[in-house]
Amino acid sequence: MLVKFLPEEVRAKISAGEVIESPSDCVKELIENSLDASANRIEVEIIKGGKRYILVKDDGVGIHPEDLPRVILPFSTSKIERFEDLMSLRSYGFRGEGLHTISRVSRMLISSRFFNQETGYEMKVEEGKVVYVRERGMPVGTKVEVFDLFYNLPVRRNFLKKEDTERTRIIQLVKSYALVRPEVSFRLMSDGKEIMNLPSVKDPKERVEDIYNTRFEELLLERDGIKVRAFLSVSQKRGEIRLFINSRPVQNRELLEYIKRVVGNRRIGICFLEMPQYMLDVNVHPKKWDVRLMQVGKVKELISESIKRKAYLPSLSQEKGHYSAEPELVGIIESTIIVAKWMDSLYFIDQHLLEERINYEKGLSSERACKSAIKAGEKLSTAQANKLLKEWTKLSNPHTCPHGRPMHYRIPLKEVYKQIGREL
Repeated sequence: MLVKFLPEEVRAKISAGEVIESPSDCVKELIENSLDASANRIEVEIIKGGKRYILVKDDGVGIHPEDLPRVILPFSTSKIERFEDLMSLRSYGFRGEGLHTISRVSRMLISSRFFNQETGYEMKVEEGKVVYVRERGMPVGTKVEVFDLFYNLPVRRNFLKKEDTERTRIIQLVKSYALVRPEVSFRLMSDGKEIMNLPSVKDPKERVEDIYNTRFEELLLERDGIKVRAFLSVSQKRGEIRLFINSRPVQNRELLEYIKRVVGNRRIGICFLEMPQYMLDVNVHPKKWDVRLMQVGKVKELISESIKRKAYLPSLSQEKGHYSAEPELVGIIESTIIVAKWMDSLYFIDQHLLEERINYEKGLSSERACKSAIKAGEKLSTAQANKLLKEWTKLSNPHTCPHGRPMHYRIPLKEVYKQIGREL
């Protein structure tokens, strides 16, 4: 016989490798368990990028003593009972394989005290088997410690990235959950040093600005049961896009690339989508990173409209006092940058990118729009520059070229006056 059935031990290690491929995968599963347990505070500690040691500690409801040995069994979960429950899923975990897969490829210590119990319990696990369970004093909540990830799979361990890379992945992961759950406090330690300490906040915008240390503008739009809440950085220094759907960090490439085209390459965009559970399938990726969406075109339309509605150009409804309803040409720098004063700001606009966007919105392909646009260094007359500025105010996307590059840089006049000791 050439076809053989793999032993259970081998099958378990293979399936564990599908879900847990790195220390960050391990941290993800444990953080999601903590959030599902209604934790208000989550602490993460790693050593050697998580290769040597991972700790995730929370103050959630804890694990009942009778359930403690069950949590490492395959397909053991308190989140769902039937396949139909996926249609109304609100928890992060649901497959019942997180702790099971981690226990198969590490040495693990789980300590937990259930909220209505007087004492806690500690359980040691190696290669998926319980070594012991014993009582221990501890506050309500759960602490999971993972030692020597992939110690029993040396080939898999050799494929782990460098410590710095694994550490960076975990930092970005913790940031994602901190962004989507601002009401939960997060603390991250690495090799004995505090990397992150975020107190709980009520305002999501405050959490976003705490993490990125820059100012953001909040955009809101809701229609047909779909809610878009986005935060866009005011500055144009570096680009980063994050997407969350129903409070879950996701890597849906189609939507991420679309948001990037709308926002541009040099802004930070944090987009939160809320929609009925029946409109998405979260069971399409082993690690639950991706989701399949219904009506993705409508979702794109709402994202685009929410961003363009608020935008970074002042709307004409803001006109007051000495402000002009149309941009005023201040000058042109090196036959490349159009300088315009509009409302309460100065705008520095790339003339090539501006006409490229105008051509694109008139129906040309991005390639033809680029080739037919005025080039950097090509002299413009005052009339030509004013015509471009007038067209600029009519664009559906007046911020980025068709390829996603920002078309302009904005400086509030108030900031200029402040720098020279005057008030506007």
